[in-house]
Amino acid sequence: MRAANRARYSGGAIIVILLLVLHSHTLGPTKSLLKPYHNDSGASGHESRTTSETVLDTTSSPTLLALKDAPIAPSSEGLSAASGLKDMSAASSDGAAPIQAPNVELDSHVPITRKAQLDVVIAHHSEEPYYIKVWTDSLRSIPYMQELGLRIIIYTKGAMELAAIKEASGADEVIQLPNAGREGGTYLHHLLSVYDDPPQFTFFAQAKLKKAQEEGSGKMTQWLQDRLRAKLSNETGFISLDRQHEVCYCGHCTDMGRDDFYPLWPQIYSMLQGKVCQRLEGHVLSFNGHFIVSRKRILARPRGIYQHLQALVDAPEDHWIHLEPEPEWFEKDKGKSVPSNPKFGHTLERLWHTIFDCDDPAIVMDCDMKGMKAEGPGGCSCRDAP
Repeated sequence: MRAANRARYSGGAIIVILLLVLHSHTLGPTKSLLKPYHNDSGASGHESRTTSETVLDTTSSPTLLALKDAPIAPSSEGLSAASGLKDMSAASSDGAAPIQAPNVELDSHVPITRKAQLDVVIAHHSEEPYYIKVWTDSLRSIPYMQELGLRIIIYTKGAMELAAIKEASGADEVIQLPNAGREGGTYLHHLLSVYDDPPQFTFFAQAKLKKAQEEGSGKMTQWLQDRLRAKLSNETGFISLDRQHEVCYCGHCTDMGRDDFYPLWPQIYSMLQGKVCQRLEGHVLSFNGHFIVSRKRILARPRGIYQHLQALVDAPEDHWIHLEPEPEWFEKDKGKSVPSNPKFGHTLERLWHTIFDCDDPAIVMDCDMKGMKAEGPGGCSCRDAP
């Protein structure tokens, strides 16, 4: 009986030793290349993702050459067998080293999806979408914008079919919004929707680039393309895309040749800057709502600021904002303030320079009136600190 047991134990030990030898020869050439995975999505906007692909050295092992195309993830049977080998290895008293799982490095050639770093946000109502494609194609031709990667988003407040707008414009997304708040309400809606993780830059524009599209063709004018090529860089904080800039003095604004007073301007300024504006302190304003702003400047304002401004510009018809006085010309030219065309929307249009802290005439306009109205690359921009 004892002899039989000794024979059985000896046979079992021989099997264990054979298995260990075979296992070590199979796994021996495998390189220890696995590095920890870090899901680090920084300010650059790169997105990381996990992968089950591995890199193995198959040059010296026929076994691995045969297995290199097999699935890496083990089956339940494989996991059970591996567990058995581990138990046998622990129980072995022949001095063999414990079996260790191989470490494998993530394949550096696996493509990583890169988030576009320039959102082009377009406020649309009833404009012909084909001409949006014409001027956005001009953006795509600028090398730095190609490097950033563009995501074109159209918010429409009109009655056109979304699919038709997307097909004709070449936009990445087309989103329907209620017809309230003019383009300013559209911009604020987008700012709030991306506030947790905005891209490096956001380009805001109306569907028709007033004074920045060539008559007939609809192409972006050369002066604007030149300004973008000359002024847009990694250090850009805010850049105006308008040719016409004027100066407001605490709500008294030289507006298209008129000296108008925007009574809510001083109040919004105080909310933004935390101080009372001074009558002799000039602040740049621009028209049409065409500008580029950096991620850093968007996040410099608390989310609550954008929420408050949106509540005012998108207010319903019975809201007090529609009863506030505005420049005398407004009601004569535009009619009464209503949600689809609120008086406050025109004030907001003139406030973007101040909202994004780029309203010092000396910085924005190259310190002279000629620089303001220059048709080639001019000032109208602020840079972010490194």
